[in-house]
Formats: sequence, C-alpha cells, structure tokens
Amino acid sequence: MSALPVWVLSDGAPGHLSQSQGIVDALASQVAVQVTQIDLRVRSGFWKRLGRLLLPWIRHESSWLPHIYEISVPSGNPVLIVSSGGNTLLANALLAQKTGAVNVYSGTLKGYPAESYQCIFSVTSLGVANNHVLPLPPVPGELARPLLVTSSEKYIAVLIGGDGAGYVYSEKNWRQLANSLVQLARRENARLLLTTSRRTGADVDDLLQQLIPAELLADAAWWSTSPRKVVRQFLQSSVAVVVTEDSLTMVAESIYSGRPVIAVSPGVAAPNANDASALAAYVARGLLTRSGLTDLAEMELPDKMVMVPDVQSEIAGVLMRLLSGKR
Repeated sequence: MSALPVWVLSDGAPGHLSQSQGIVDALASQVAVQVTQIDLRVRSGFWKRLGRLLLPWIRHESSWLPHIYEISVPSGNPVLIVSSGGNTLLANALLAQKTGAVNVYSGTLKGYPAESYQCIFSVTSLGVANNHVLPLPPVPGELARPLLVTSSEKYIAVLIGGDGAGYVYSEKNWRQLANSLVQLARRENARLLLTTSRRTGADVDDLLQQLIPAELLADAAWWSTSPRKVVRQFLQSSVAVVVTEDSLTMVAESIYSGRPVIAVSPGVAAPNANDASALAAYVARGLLTRSGLTDLAEMELPDKMVMVPDVQSEIAGVLMRLLSGKR
C-alpha cells in the first residue's frame, strides 16, 4: 500500500511540534506515512478571533486562510491533519473542511467547537465526546520508551526550569532547592546530573554553583554559560529524577524515562486549571510525586522503575479506527 499523506501544522513552538510528532510516530508504527510539515504564523489576531466565532458557518476556507495566517498550503489532499498549539486550531479545522481529511489535535480547545475535530487528545478530560484522555502527552517515538539504566554509579538527574506558567521563584527558594539537593544526595550516597534551562537565568546558575559542592555534581549543564542538550543522557544514567514542575514538558519527559520522578515547586505556584489537573492525574496514576522545596530533603527515593503507560499504542489504536474508512 502507498504511504498515507499526513499534514503536520507547526506554529514554531518546539513543544507543540513534539506532541504532533508523537501522534504521527504512533501512526507510523502501524502504517507507512508521508509527512508534510506546514509552518504557519498568525497574520491577524482579529481575523483569527472572527474565524473562531464563525467557524461552524465558514464554507470558503481558502479565502479565509490568507487573512488569518502566513501559510503555504501544499497541493493535493492529506488523509490526516495533525497539530498542537492554540494558534494551529483554526488552520487545522479549516484545512480539514477544505480537504475532507481526518483531523486530530493535541491540547485544550481554547473556545473552539469540539465538533470541528475528529479527535482531541489531552491528559485531562475536556468533557466532550470526541476527547481521548491520555495518561501522558504525546512525545516523539524515541522518547516514548522507558530507558535502561546505563551507569553502575548512583546518579540523580535534576532538571531545573524557572519563572513561568504561574510559578515564581525567589532567591530564598533557590537556596532551599540547593540545600535540599545537597541533603538528598548525601543521604542517598548519590551524585547529581544537573541541567538548568533558558528560563533559569544566569544569576540562578551562579547561585546554584556556589551552593552545591562540586564533589556532588557528576555533571552540570549551566544554560547561561554552557547550554547542552543533556536531558536524555542524564535521565538514562539516573536512578531517580528531581524536576521543577513549572515545565510540564520536562515533567512528562522525566516520567517517560521510567524513573521515579519528584516534581518540586516554590511557594508561589499557581498553574492554570489544565496544568494543575494534569499534575494531579500523574500523581493519581502513580507516575509522579510532588514536593515542596524544603520537603525534598526528606523524600525517600523509590528503589524500582515506574511502569510507563504505552501511550504510542493507545494513540495508534485511536488513529487506525478514525482512518479505517479512508485507507
């Protein structure tokens, strides 16, 4: 059989594209696919808002798209359209109406009508019939498989974010985190594999370097001075993970590794309702432990791997059912 043509819409956000790629990879585990990535940028917020309001009544999709987006629509028709990220929602729906393709979206609907999509994947219930609730968000296939421990030494991976998504860290918070990491490492007779991120900031990088003794750091990637893509490497070498919960992407990637994961948060932590529900669901499924910064020092690290749900197979099953009449 010929490969199924799939269009992936991208708003330029790596996290959104990662979810779309995870959906496509799940389908590719079952059938051959030919993927075309379509980059888009919102040209007019006014036209986008108007399009959302009038979406159920729009019949001339091709005339609307250039008003709303900078986008180059390829020739031909896809069998499936996939996207994630609020700025792709309208394009996803309009292109599906135009081409007759099955369309799926990963995320929350942000006011768009659910009936404009064949399936909406999310990690919390959206209360609509065509919502499929996943135990974890989609990730590319190579990230969806638990990792075997590759080191004979005892390491704890530490993934640090920063202010954002309703979380605000003070200098006192960073000192609390550093102190707790030191106590945890010494009690567990382990060393740390630590990476900061773009949101952490140079001042925090400097402070953590001062407060965490060098002998406890097996390796460290300080984003402000020596950014490296080390998350996967650090996860594979670790027996447990400490991650700041301001980044659901980092939390999910940590869980997918199969390691016990502790998510820490500062005193000022006000995630939106969807993020809070997702974190609570991970805890309820036994995939995550949450902790305050000072409580981390007393946390007991589980001594066994976590059973990671097979999200790829679950997504593939949904897509194959949706596409059964299109092949």
